[in-house]
Amino acid sequence: MITSKSPFVLHPWVPNFASGILVDAHAVYYRIQSIPLDLEIEGGVAKRFGSREAGQQWEFDLIPMARWTYFPWNDYIYTNFRLGLIGASYVTGISEFERQFDSSGHSSRFLNLLVPEITVSPYKEAPFEVFVRVHHRSGVYGLINGVHGASNYISTGIGFTAF
Repeated sequence: MITSKSPFVLHPWVPNFASGILVDAHAVYYRIQSIPLDLEIEGGVAKRFGSREAGQQWEFDLIPMARWTYFPWNDYIYTNFRLGLIGASYVTGISEFERQFDSSGHSSRFLNLLVPEITVSPYKEAPFEVFVRVHHRSGVYGLINGVHGASNYISTGIGFTAF
């Protein structure tokens, strides 16, 4: 987990690393598939662990995502870039960890979710893909419940095609 008083996405040179774990499962629904841009909706459930997370919270997410599918090296290693800018993230308890990074010392159960992600797989129709993503929750500079802080989880994992 990375946090900063200024969002990591805008100022990656000032991270503040802390111990924390986010274990999650997501389902992705392909709404529109085209070349080179697919539009998707992703929903997820996550469990947060760590000494600074009061109550060991659950998190629920819903976010529209755009997937860029064209890269010139895709014949060798199939690569995609996914981006969700405006999503909903709800946690079951106020995060003390997130609260300490807000300029006024508060947080909110409901915040915006922003997710950039890179995926790779051996070929286009492979039944799995490996990903690296940033799970960014923020109040969008005070627009949501007056929250000016943010938190980030840098995540890696494997995605599987169900059918």
